[in-house]
Amino acid sequence: MDKITYTRGTRSSEIQKVELDISEDMSLPEFKIVCKRLACALGYDSIRVEETFESRPVMSGTDKMKKILKG
Repeated sequence: MDKITYTRGTRSSEIQKVELDISEDMSLPEFKIVCKRLACALGYDSIRVEETFESRPVMSGTDKMKKILKG
């Protein structure tokens, strides 16, 4: 087993340490999923995480509503 560990550099009320155990033979798509989960665990907005990791932007609920109202 391998590990991915994130340790926050400053003290705060937020998560200080996240540690993920990962398989040694993990494929790149599986690694991408782990990175997304790590970002969400650290408090990043899931929509922004998807936008960052996907090739096309993901629309938020507000953007979808604006698109529907515009027609």
